[in-house]
Amino acid sequence: MELNFTSIVLGSLGVSCLVLSGFLFVQEIGEVNRRLLEDQQVSYWWTYVEKYTKIRDEYKRLYPSGRIHMFSNVFEIAGFTLLVLALIAAGFFKS
Repeated sequence: MELNFTSIVLGSLGVSCLVLSGFLFVQEIGEVNRRLLEDQQVSYWWTYVEKYTKIRDEYKRLYPSGRIHMFSNVFEIAGFTLLVLALIAAGFFKS
C-alpha cells in the first residue's frame, strides 16, 4: 500500500464529507428538538440505530419538505465512497 497524492486528496475529501454529514445530523437533532416538548427532546449524545430512526421519522413528520436529512445522507454516502476510492488509489486491494 502506497500513499500518493490522489489517495491523500480522496481520503481528505471523504473525511470532510463525513464530518459535514455529522454536523448536518446534529442540526437535524436541533430542528427536531425545537419543535418537541422539553420532556420529549432527543439528546445530542450517543447515536445508535433506534435513535437515528426516531430522529429521521420525527424530522420527516415535523418538516415534510425539509432537506437536512437528505443532504446528510448524500454527504455520508459520498464520504464512504471517497474513502473506498482512496483505498483503491493507495493500492489497498492489490494482492
